[in-house]
Amino acid sequence: MKSFEGFKSEPMSDRMPQLPVGAYICAIQSVKEEGDYPDDSLVLRLEVVEGEWAGYYSKRFKRDSEMSVSSRSSYPVRYKGDFRIRAPRAENPHIGNLEWAIRNFNNAIWAIEDSNDGYHFDFANVAALRGKYVGINVREAQFQGNIFTEIGRLESVKMVREGKVKPMKVREERPSAYSAPAAASPSAPAGFFPVEVDEIPF
Repeated sequence: MKSFEGFKSEPMSDRMPQLPVGAYICAIQSVKEEGDYPDDSLVLRLEVVEGEWAGYYSKRFKRDSEMSVSSRSSYPVRYKGDFRIRAPRAENPHIGNLEWAIRNFNNAIWAIEDSNDGYHFDFANVAALRGKYVGINVREAQFQGNIFTEIGRLESVKMVREGKVKPMKVREERPSAYSAPAAASPSAPAGFFPVEVDEIPF
């Protein structure tokens, strides 16, 4: 291999740092319902609004979009501040642990209600979540050798301000999601391993 013009051993200065593990106060910028009954979810688009990391998710999305264009990537850029809550219904084939899903949904709604005096969640008017405040608990996660941070749980803004949010455990990779070849169709390409969509961080 020959050297080339412009070579210099240095890091990419345009890379955005990961949002550090910890608790942050966010605003819900938008909310939408995704999926078809019974596999439906609430997707909250969050943005950090206080502290030195305010505006992080919007800045990250803008930078990732610019890098995607410059590198001519064919992969869609994902907004890292989206938080999905699946509807905890027993008939949902993708719900997994129903008891955990119920507790997760209930906790998320409690965190929002506790963070906004006088607000009470209404299934018939989920759009009213827009503009509300909520805390987030950011944890470390692992996926196919990559280490990154992600929103692990919603928290009460009051608890974030009082420093009472407990750090979450690292979300480790689950080998069962991709360690066995797809028993499926003969048309699956060689080396194909099934991975749950919610596990993909990119």
